[in-house]
Amino acid sequence: MPPIKHLALPAVLTTLLAACASTQPLEDQSGTNLVDTTQPIYTLVNLHPDQQRKRLYTVNYQQDGLIPRCTQVDLQDYSNKSITFKETKTDTVYTLIRHKSSPDFAKYLQGYFGTECTATNNLTLSSLDKKGIGQGKALTGMTKEGVTLAIGFPPEHTTPSLKNNEWMYWSNRWNKFIVIFNDKGLVERIQD
Repeated sequence: MPPIKHLALPAVLTTLLAACASTQPLEDQSGTNLVDTTQPIYTLVNLHPDQQRKRLYTVNYQQDGLIPRCTQVDLQDYSNKSITFKETKTDTVYTLIRHKSSPDFAKYLQGYFGTECTATNNLTLSSLDKKGIGQGKALTGMTKEGVTLAIGFPPEHTTPSLKNNEWMYWSNRWNKFIVIFNDKGLVERIQD
């Protein structure tokens, strides 16, 4: 009997390692599998890539590029560490890299990619929200929804709840800024 125990342990470890290595399913908020779908896929918020390197990170650096929300994209590759996608109009390929501080990559991506995106001018948002979304910037007086559509979600490890009135973002690896909301959920100021 002892040899069976020795054989069983490696088999169990191999199974566990294989399970850990498998890629999480990538579904949008409606449950559509984005890897296998034949439907168009869109960006749900503005994305701010490093335009020169064609990279984005899950800590959501607010870099020099702007991929507007509702831009149609084709998924090129997906793993638990990154997703590569191509803008269909420009054929520009970007890679969004999972930062070690990001807890659940597949869940994170649900806020950024989907098969349905309502055009900004059809949303019931203020003209100021629409202006900020168009510019890809948080502006004083915008709502929390407007800010998320304009610059994406704040990193979860620095802003664990969107109910908080201070949302921390990074301009790049070294510089941070905080979007401060008042009690009505409107941007009061942006602190560098």
